[in-house]
Amino acid sequence: MHPANDVGRNVEFNLEVAKTVFGKWSVDILTLIYAHKTLGYQEILHALPGMSGRVLSDKLSRLQELGLVHREVLDTKPPRVQYSFTEKGLRVAKLGEPVFLYLRFTEGLLFLVKDEEAAVR
Repeated sequence: MHPANDVGRNVEFNLEVAKTVFGKWSVDILTLIYAHKTLGYQEILHALPGMSGRVLSDKLSRLQELGLVHREVLDTKPPRVQYSFTEKGLRVAKLGEPVFLYLRFTEGLLFLVKDEEAAVR
């Protein structure tokens, strides 16, 4: 295999990661996971009014495919799912930290509804 082929594949992959991360809703999802370390599907959906469950599922699946987010099915009744960053996802999130901080102060995205009520007290 020629090294130039590897470089081309890496560039394509990096562009795909960038398109996904900066696509609609992805930054919001990543901001929430970054702030809370681990979040359930319903917590993410509840924190982002206006986003449908199907869109959230699609976005989370894509973030998983790219190796940025880890999905864990909990052994509960009923089963619950939690999302957290992979090592690669955490590295990408660290690069996006200024964006996340901006969203925290302008959009309140680092708080879930119950956290927001506690923060006001």
